[in-house]
Amino acid sequence: MRILRLLLGGLVVAASTAIVVFIAADRLAHLAPPAPVARIASAEPSATGSIPAPMPAPAVVPKKAAPAIPSGYDTERLRALIQGDPLMRGR
Repeated sequence: MRILRLLLGGLVVAASTAIVVFIAADRLAHLAPPAPVARIASAEPSATGSIPAPMPAPAVVPKKAAPAIPSGYDTERLRALIQGDPLMRGR
């Protein structure tokens, strides 16, 4: 019985050590930055003529300003009513 306890204890210690070692190796392997990949510098397609150069955007026409109360909801009047003012002053 004593030998089985010793073997079981050794097995638990070995398994725990192996798990810690594998996890540490995995974490250390992921810390290294990826190897740089050499790339050939290519010219811009519009410079080589394979696609046409982009055209400038047309001028934007300014829109007419929206009315002060587009939906008919008057927040100033609501605020005045909440504060207890029956008539809104200053309008």
